[in-house]
Amino acid sequence: MKKIGLLVYGRFPTEKAYGSHIIDIANGFIDNKTTVTVYYSKTNNDKTIEISPAQYYKNSRINFIEVENYDFTKYRFYKILPSFITKIIWNLGANLWSKNLNSYISMEDYLWSTNPNILLRQVSSKATLIYEKHGAGKYIQKYVINKLSKYKNVIFVGTSQTSFKELYKLSPEKTIYLTNGVSINDYKEESSRKKTNKLNIGYIGMLETYGKDKGVRKAFNELKKLSTDFDFKLTLIGGPSKKIDEIIEDFQDNETEFDHLYKIPKYEVPDYMKSLDIGIVPYPDDYHMSNYASPLKIFEYAASGTVVIASDIKSNLELKDSGLGIEYFKHDDYEDFKLKIKYLLENKKIREQLIENSKRNIPNYSWEYRNKKLLDFCVRSSIG
Repeated sequence: MKKIGLLVYGRFPTEKAYGSHIIDIANGFIDNKTTVTVYYSKTNNDKTIEISPAQYYKNSRINFIEVENYDFTKYRFYKILPSFITKIIWNLGANLWSKNLNSYISMEDYLWSTNPNILLRQVSSKATLIYEKHGAGKYIQKYVINKLSKYKNVIFVGTSQTSFKELYKLSPEKTIYLTNGVSINDYKEESSRKKTNKLNIGYIGMLETYGKDKGVRKAFNELKKLSTDFDFKLTLIGGPSKKIDEIIEDFQDNETEFDHLYKIPKYEVPDYMKSLDIGIVPYPDDYHMSNYASPLKIFEYAASGTVVIASDIKSNLELKDSGLGIEYFKHDDYEDFKLKIKYLLENKKIREQLIENSKRNIPNYSWEYRNKKLLDFCVRSSIG
């Protein structure tokens, strides 16, 4: 059985979205009959989760190994430094941690990471290195990625068309385009949380990324306007809590049935997703979201049997030919959003067809299938 190590620095298990993403990737590899170990750096800041990752994510299939780390982010001064300085410190921390990592890694066949600095220290190993590009990456990262491209045992994965094209220029024969995926087994139909006769429209997830607002509040205010003509309920789950509170405040004098929760454990997310009839992805035309964000939210809604309404930013449009049940609206145009929601509310047959489309095509986007294609690509590239 092949062994793979996921190398995660500084953002696990402290950041909920990224942490859940790592668990999904790990499970996808395990479903392909590989042994998975997550090597992570212990943090000591205000986001640190004190219980073990195995307990927090309720996952006993993954091996978790904590690697000694000096956490610069625990200091108050770190938060007030200019961003370019914090990036330098972050890279320095990753460099120091990757030195410690060498004494922990145990005969892996593959080493995977979204941090090129960490992989660069492993190029002399016999393992196949897999770098997934999840962001723009500037200056130091670009330099390190360019260095990685010179080594024969490195595979590149672009999760968006933008990231794929950037990596392909450096190493065409060793670069593959793979969107992210979804854990199909988490969304089995025998749900305890059934859909009701009243249509449920909602959003489940973080309301900002890298400090950028995802447009959820604006979308909900358009839904509030529609609630005078249509009888539906709303569901909002996520964080940060202050963003949720702003939307709750907007609905204080509105009689729409409105369920809201703050962050919930990962294992509870699928049941709430499956209670939705329409899931919104109203992301604005932000540089990162448009070019580097692989649309995980769309996959989750689609797997839940939920109609998806998504903004037509570049990254969302990459799924236009996927066969999934997506209705697009013009990004940053909330009048168009309202019109498209109204269209869906008035057309039950259209909603049913979109759901059927998703059920038929979502298996093509499971983590198991996605990671199988990645492992096969490593073998075909004659470095696996």
